[in-house]
Amino acid sequence: MPVLMAQARVYWDRENYPMVESLFRQSAEFCVENDTWRLNVAHVFFMQETKYKDAIRYYDPIVKKAENILDVPAAVLANLCVAYIMTSQNEDAEELMRKIEKEEDRMAYNDPDKQFFHLCIVNLVIGTLYCAKGNFEFGISRVCKSLEPYERKLGPDTWYYSKRCFLALAEAMAKQMLVLKDATLHDILNFLDSTAAHGANVSTIIDTEVDPNGNPPMDSSTRNVSFESRQLKKLFMTLTN
Repeated sequence: MPVLMAQARVYWDRENYPMVESLFRQSAEFCVENDTWRLNVAHVFFMQETKYKDAIRYYDPIVKKAENILDVPAAVLANLCVAYIMTSQNEDAEELMRKIEKEEDRMAYNDPDKQFFHLCIVNLVIGTLYCAKGNFEFGISRVCKSLEPYERKLGPDTWYYSKRCFLALAEAMAKQMLVLKDATLHDILNFLDSTAAHGANVSTIIDTEVDPNGNPPMDSSTRNVSFESRQLKKLFMTLTN
């Protein structure tokens, strides 16, 4: 198995997914019952973008076998949801997300101080997918939902991936590729107000203690979610006036 994975990694890094699939097919007779092998096969099918049904066939048993759905890596759940959506199985995607939300609520009740990001990541991935395909209204709505409640889900990583979607939307608006509905703009401004209110202590950049080039540290007042949220709000208000 280690030798197979090392060989597959070479082609994976080159984004030659058909060759990775070919390697896994050659080893199917000996590895088909191995969960690591099955998971990597699912990833390969998913990355090819035309084989979502095959990806579901391998992801689904892994998810269903888990005693606790939060034991499944968030990336696997996100990929499975996307595969469901891309094959018009939206009800299955919604059911999976409800299961994740229910389990997160249960775990949060038992351990209020622990943070759970599975549903957040799933919503971010789905939102990013729709934004990338030009369906900004639905995509942005998923991104906004992903960070609720803000005091538990807003962090440097989740904000980084969220703001990329907003910047892509702003770019499309600046190029006059779309006109934003008033309701969507209202939701965006409310979202940015909320992240500004909760993000004063959330850094947007992880500093090293010493700059290798000897440069002085940047002003921390501009390197937090609150500042960037206010800047994004100004940008959208400018674009819609």
